[in-house]
Amino acid sequence: MKKFKDKDKSLDLQLLIEFAFNFTREQYWIKKNEKISDNIGLRKFYRCRKRLLQEEPIAYILKQKEFYGETFYINKNVLIPRPETEILVEHAIGLIEEPANILDIGSGSGIIAILLAKLTGAAVTAVEKSRKAFYVLKKNIALHGVTGKVIPIYGDLFPAAADKFDMIVSNPPYVSEAEWPGLAPGVKDHEPKEALVAGEDGLLIIRRIVDGGDYFLKPGGKLLMEIGYQQEALVREILAASKFSVVEFFKDYSGIPRVVYASGGQG
Repeated sequence: MKKFKDKDKSLDLQLLIEFAFNFTREQYWIKKNEKISDNIGLRKFYRCRKRLLQEEPIAYILKQKEFYGETFYINKNVLIPRPETEILVEHAIGLIEEPANILDIGSGSGIIAILLAKLTGAAVTAVEKSRKAFYVLKKNIALHGVTGKVIPIYGDLFPAAADKFDMIVSNPPYVSEAEWPGLAPGVKDHEPKEALVAGEDGLLIIRRIVDGGDYFLKPGGKLLMEIGYQQEALVREILAASKFSVVEFFKDYSGIPRVVYASGGQG
């Protein structure tokens, strides 16, 4: 029988047990040494375990992921929220001046848009071009009770209406075509490529956001984007050729520049 080699999978197995047998965390610790009598739950566990052995991420199996203290609905049509994106959320919250009108580009599951609306009271327009991801976005908006506060728009990067925003936020695709084959199986074989890869150098979407961002921002508006590993210098060049005059990079928990902040556009 194939076994897990990664010791970190022990938490995933615990989560699968809780999911298959409908246990709370407390019930798991109470019952973990008891004999199993729930055959339906056991069959469900083995089905899920097989998927985990095939490197399918636990978030897709459970169809949920905790992020920034909230639980979001997740499926294979959207990226799995990662800790690095919390850096983007944290800095966006710190830079928002109420009342704010915010544009979230490539919203996906809606985690950024929903959190900014819930935690700051901002009005957020969430744009997503994938029909399947758009379904997840709308589902999470309803689940988190922010209907009317987060407005989902089906489109590519920018909304059709020429509204002006106080802030633009985005976790865009930033993986290069060359990097794609080397990604971990759990990412490459299961997560949507179109939400990860952005051209030969990984900067295709970032360039488009910078090019159009100034037009959609109010004077002095703010732009925040998550960027890839070792992209700081290239992103700095892109912004240097734009109308944005103030540029700053924020590091992630590993000390890697992960979020770029730009402002000073003419609007």
